Amino acid sequence: MKDNKEQLRQRCLSHRKALTHVQNKELSSNILQTLHAHLDQQYEQGVQVLCYRSLAEEVDTSPLFALPSKHQYYAPVTRKNGDMHWLGCHADTEWQTGVLRILEPVHGQSWQEGESPAIVLCPVVGFDLQGNRIGMGKGCFDRWLAQHKQHIDMIIGLAFDCQRCPDIASEAHDIPLDAIITEEGWMTCPNT
Repeated sequence: MKDNKEQLRQRCLSHRKALTHVQNKELSSNILQTLHAHLDQQYEQGVQVLCYRSLAEEVDTSPLFALPSKHQYYAPVTRKNGDMHWLGCHADTEWQTGVLRILEPVHGQSWQEGESPAIVLCPVVGFDLQGNRIGMGKGCFDRWLAQHKQHIDMIIGLAFDCQRCPDIASEAHDIPLDAIITEEGWMTCPNT
């Protein structure tokens, strides 16, 4: 019998929490190196990267917002109802804690769909190799992606390999990942 999403969520959160701070930083660094190599190879002229701002136990995305890059990074600003919009970030961006207790840019250029290629980096609690993803359960990314997927080249999940699940039942509103990056490397999902 398959575990339900809440059971899988709790198991994956427990596995992720078991990583030490040092392990998290080392594994996150490996994951970001794989990401940079892929972006630089696939998007020689640069790409717009819509990227979550990480919580303490997630893959650490903070270096992406602090280093100069040919790619333009955007971070989400979330309203109380869960709606998101994206603001451009750079090394001097001023951050504040948002409604979900996640750092958000105070100011920045709004992301405009369709202006140039864009990818989305999604936070992941659990994933399977089919591209199914478990998030924190609020549905913010799935709702946003449902409205904007036609303007996104690729949806990539960033996770530690300990968050891998054998099989996650997908629901009609779930938007699958096109690829997953863990410390083990890049994995293309079959729905691409």
